[in-house]
Amino acid sequence: MNLKSIGTLYELKQWLLANQASNKELYIVGLLIVFALFVVLLTKKYRVPIVVGYVFLGILFSVSIIDKLPFLSNGIKEWYAYSVESFDYVADLALAFIAFTIGSELSIRILKSLGKKIALIVIFESVGAFLLVTGAMLAFGQPFYLALILGSIASATAPAATVMVLKEYNAEGNLTSTLLAVIGIDDAVALAIFSFAEPISLIKASGSGELSIMNAFFEPLLEIVGAIGFGVLLGYISVKFIVRLEDKTKKVLTLVATVIGASATAVALHLSPLITNMCVGFAYRNFAKKNPGVAEDMETMTIPLYAMFFILAGTKIQIMQITKGGFVIIALVYTISRVIGKMGGASLGATLAKAEPKIKKYIGMGLLSQIGVAVALAYTVQRDFVDLPEVGTLVFNILLFTTAITEVVGPLATKYAVTKAGEIHN
Repeated sequence: MNLKSIGTLYELKQWLLANQASNKELYIVGLLIVFALFVVLLTKKYRVPIVVGYVFLGILFSVSIIDKLPFLSNGIKEWYAYSVESFDYVADLALAFIAFTIGSELSIRILKSLGKKIALIVIFESVGAFLLVTGAMLAFGQPFYLALILGSIASATAPAATVMVLKEYNAEGNLTSTLLAVIGIDDAVALAIFSFAEPISLIKASGSGELSIMNAFFEPLLEIVGAIGFGVLLGYISVKFIVRLEDKTKKVLTLVATVIGASATAVALHLSPLITNMCVGFAYRNFAKKNPGVAEDMETMTIPLYAMFFILAGTKIQIMQITKGGFVIIALVYTISRVIGKMGGASLGATLAKAEPKIKKYIGMGLLSQIGVAVALAYTVQRDFVDLPEVGTLVFNILLFTTAITEVVGPLATKYAVTKAGEIHN
């Protein structure tokens, strides 16, 4: 029996057992974690953000590079590719805890004091990236539907790398608080822009279907409002329960159950897991009468999870497949226009909000990373454009190309920004 001949779940189970799939996946996890330790030792020694090392390690272990190694058999290469793809749930778990961390940094007091600044920065940096990338793609002769899709995805900023850098260097201050608030709200705005843009793009690309105010506006709005309401309610119930507990084991399991349960329920209800968990974290920060006392435990517990997330993200960067001349030009135009839109829009928003000079100057540098939310949106494009696979493939490869740049430059830029702003305390 081979994989192509499997027709039932029972046959799949028997095939996986016969081929010792769990053992092979364990070998890969062990290998990556051991190399992650060496990455930490090297990055700490040379004062490079750990996330950069993780992504580089992932690139070295990417499927496209492993596939070129002559001393490995085709069977081993196929198993490696299968195993790497089977770890997608790691990204879901990591993003859930990252979203919770972002929400737990957003106090009502901070939002009140920075509310106008945050709103203007988020609007200008998100819309700026959307408009600039869309316009640049149209200027270079790309179809309207493709320009609209890429522009909407460009508005997203991945919180994972930025949060990791800020936590690694114990950054504190107005720039750090503003940056955390911006990247937290940014995802909601990006999801809203994408939710409005994708149906229009799909109809334009396929030439069929009907665009209505329901599928272009009310359905995306309902998803966002539903995620906010559900997240705040679940977080409120959970934090009221957890502060009554004294046993550390019960506290940790309550938190883990809340975060993972929130993600699972959000997916089942077709809500955004990211927005949901961000609101759970927000409730933990603002509705607890006393400190829940689980912050240090969660930080320790998520170290290997975050390591695997960034390494596996790096493995998806297919360096060998994104070197064609025409593609490189489109991808570079996308990357450059997005960076200009993000940095320029953030600075303009901060200027209009009369933010302090260091926020005007450095806020845009913390908004360059894109892996996570943007890649998830690219997967959505591949699924929804199933009848036009070339669109999904092109969008996904452009995102992978961008990731190869921003996931190295982004964390370094974030570190530079908070260092210059005098907010590193490590």
